[in-house]
Amino acid sequence: SEPNRMVMMSGDIDSRVSDVMDFTSDSPGANDNASGVAGVIEAARVLSKYKFNGSVVYAALSGEEQGLFGGKILTAYAQKHNWQVHGVLNNDMIGNITGINGVTNNTTARIFSEGTRVVETKEQANTRRFTGGEVDSASRNLARYIDTIADRYIPNLDTMLVYRLDRFGRGGHHRPFNDAGFAAVRIMETNEHYDRQHQDLRTENGVEYGDTIEGVDFDYTAKLTSLNAVTMASMAWAPAPPKEVKIKGAVTADTSFSWQESSDENIAGYKIYWRYTSEPQWQFSKYVGKVSQYTLKNVVIDNYYFGVASVSKDGVESPVVFPGDVGSFDHNIK
Repeated sequence: SEPNRMVMMSGDIDSRVSDVMDFTSDSPGANDNASGVAGVIEAARVLSKYKFNGSVVYAALSGEEQGLFGGKILTAYAQKHNWQVHGVLNNDMIGNITGINGVTNNTTARIFSEGTRVVETKEQANTRRFTGGEVDSASRNLARYIDTIADRYIPNLDTMLVYRLDRFGRGGHHRPFNDAGFAAVRIMETNEHYDRQHQDLRTENGVEYGDTIEGVDFDYTAKLTSLNAVTMASMAWAPAPPKEVKIKGAVTADTSFSWQESSDENIAGYKIYWRYTSEPQWQFSKYVGKVSQYTLKNVVIDNYYFGVASVSKDGVESPVVFPGDVGSFDHNIK
């Protein structure tokens, strides 16, 4: 019913050794990033058997290690065709469970998400200074959505919300989408093994270097692939996130909300969420029905952060939208 509304899973099809411009040396790239591409292909195999209200996109992107070229090309394509991209799940290294720190753990994963949009204007930044939202961008609430999906549907998996665009000083193929204002996150293993990343195949002082298939745990890759698949299915079955969410309530005991009415027949109603400002996840919620405005009585706006989600007739929810431009899933906000 909404073919132009997209949720996307991506992985990097490229792999290189110590020199990222070396295209002749043997470079298996088993975990970095055949694991992510294998996850994309498997998710496509499974989800293609179903019908959704929105569209699901599967992407294998090249040139990540040379300059994020695949992500830049697909971002430009999405913009040119006016795709309403409401979530990019970039999977880069989802197969390693033993880190160089000596930790072996197949029960956790990391979700990296940026805070405020890089395309934020000075006017929007000034508004945010007085209303909050530094940790409530669309990307950040997409990450919270994935974390909720993991708790609800994926056994023996705890996701870590990392409030950073990517690893410290590093980058990935979700960044070009973020640069354009889209909601995009990176999903990956918790404990990296740097001897197996961007290394020439060799053995030195008894240490084996290289990204070979022996370093991939297939059950773990399947677990993170399942997390992606269930998240995309949920977002594609759910209605679109509410648009033009607004909030007011200064110097009153109540907090009032409004949002754009939708003609989507799949919507049963809306749910308002709120949490203490120091908490990472939504704590409280109230289903308010199919309305376009609502007032929470005796809930003081100063003490919480708030958001609104759409709910389908089957009970499937969209990600939560923080009020104002800062939290909108509409990347065209100016």
